[in-house]
Amino acid sequence: MNLTFAGTPPFAATILRGLLESDHEVGLVISQPVRRRGRGRTLSSTPVAELALSAGIPLLQPARIGEVTERISQQDALVVAAYGQILRPDTLYAAPLGAWNVHASLLPAYRGAAPIERAIMAGETETGVSIMRMDEGLDTGPVALQLRTPIPPDMSGGELTQALANLGAKAIVESMSSLEQNSLTLSEQDRLKATYAAKLEDEDKVIRWGEGVRKTHDLVRALTPHIGARTFHPEVSGPVKVLRSKIFKEGPQDSETGTIIPAKEAILVVCGDGILEVVEIQLPGGKALPAADFLRGRALSGAFEL
Repeated sequence: MNLTFAGTPPFAATILRGLLESDHEVGLVISQPVRRRGRGRTLSSTPVAELALSAGIPLLQPARIGEVTERISQQDALVVAAYGQILRPDTLYAAPLGAWNVHASLLPAYRGAAPIERAIMAGETETGVSIMRMDEGLDTGPVALQLRTPIPPDMSGGELTQALANLGAKAIVESMSSLEQNSLTLSEQDRLKATYAAKLEDEDKVIRWGEGVRKTHDLVRALTPHIGARTFHPEVSGPVKVLRSKIFKEGPQDSETGTIIPAKEAILVVCGDGILEVVEIQLPGGKALPAADFLRGRALSGAFEL
């Protein structure tokens, strides 16, 4: 099977690597253009682009994927994984055997932009990947294959992303082989069971200490390490990121929510129904530090803002 691959972040690079190690032929890779990133605004290519260049595969980085529809039509099928743009009909139907998406959820659950983070934030204990034939809706196309994986109670968003990328690589290789052999079976999604994983906005990333300790812990781990859940303290200018946490105690507390409980080499914070231990913390402009190391350099008392 001759394929075009479109993707951008590390998740997509893992899937591309799986295709490169398979019997399929990736004849073209499409990724987002080089952009300035970080504080220094240095030019940075995408993980998918870097992998394509290292593997010697033709690479295109158009401003809009529709600019290269003709090139896509020269391959048998288009595989898309976290590319970062909506595909218009002329692109969706350019390849003779269609466009296929590797989506990081068990569709129709968690359609949309942030299925991994939203699943963890919701306390899900299982998720997976879906190989979907793309249509003009938002993750509404028929599903060719699904593979499942558990979400352990302390797994982070970064860890789950890598697990699903590995699973997605396996699933897309298998699906493209079935497509090539004309043995692929498609199942329509049940739209009545659909849920949506909307893009994370700034307010979604803020810790609300009045919520349950387990819900707070789920938010922290969902956003670790690539985003970071954030809170605010009256003695700190700017957001404080909580990068790792664990549930210290569950049950009603006498202190006000957000209160920092004095403890040796630990940061304990009262939540709505328990106490959360902050394991790793980062101040604005500073490095991420384990709580014990952070407390050697400064004290943290009072309460976080609700």
